[in-house]
Amino acid sequence: MASIGFNKNFDIGRVVKRLVGTILALYVGGVIMTTFGTVMNGTTSPFYKGLALIGWTVSDAGLVTDTTGSGVLAVIGVIGIGSVVMEFISWN
Repeated sequence: MASIGFNKNFDIGRVVKRLVGTILALYVGGVIMTTFGTVMNGTTSPFYKGLALIGWTVSDAGLVTDTTGSGVLAVIGVIGIGSVVMEFISWN
């Protein structure tokens, strides 16, 4: 049976790299999403279902009306924080 415990041999350098990587990915992703959203705001797109999945508000006619939310950035954040937490956990 598997047991979970605290990893006493974690590498602080690796933890810092993962934190910096996550923060950088969120920043760059936010800039890209904002820039792309500014261009797309008020336009219509046949890809409205996909745009709605990444967190933008799209009307039934495919008109992009709000680009402030981002489901993609939420996923990046959860994965990044999860990778940092996993540095402190050991699986046996």
